[in-house]
Amino acid sequence: AFREVKVHYSKYPKILVFIANKDDRGKGKLIAVNTKKGKIDGAWVALSGVGGEENQRMLGPIPSQRKIYQPHYMVNVIPLTLSNPGIAGKFYKINPHMVNIGGKTRGDFGIHADRNVPGTAGCIGIESEKEWVEFKALMLDYQRAGLRQIPLLVSYR
Repeated sequence: AFREVKVHYSKYPKILVFIANKDDRGKGKLIAVNTKKGKIDGAWVALSGVGGEENQRMLGPIPSQRKIYQPHYMVNVIPLTLSNPGIAGKFYKINPHMVNIGGKTRGDFGIHADRNVPGTAGCIGIESEKEWVEFKALMLDYQRAGLRQIPLLVSYR
């Protein structure tokens, strides 16, 4: 069952939505939605975690905002550049930086290319290099349009 999430669409005309199956190693889709025009700006095959529950560090997927009692996450449109082997490139930081889920602290989440070995430590990883290039181009368009952060909704089926 999905719980309705309150996002102020007039304030945030662009949102990201990650919908995945946490029982299938967090595989799903990352979708960019233009709420003002009622259209999808882009969609990419993505994953989060390597299998496990949302409260498991280094294994589980990014927790849904419902589990951390937040209306949504926020994604920085301006990326960091990291040299970690699993990232090796652009990293779009997800806030809040640290979250508590079931008494366990998790964090340092971001959106990045899924490099090195399949899966992430809880970040959202875009698997295809072609789709990663498309995602970065869209984020650059958002940045040029003056956006600095956009909401991210996370849901599992």
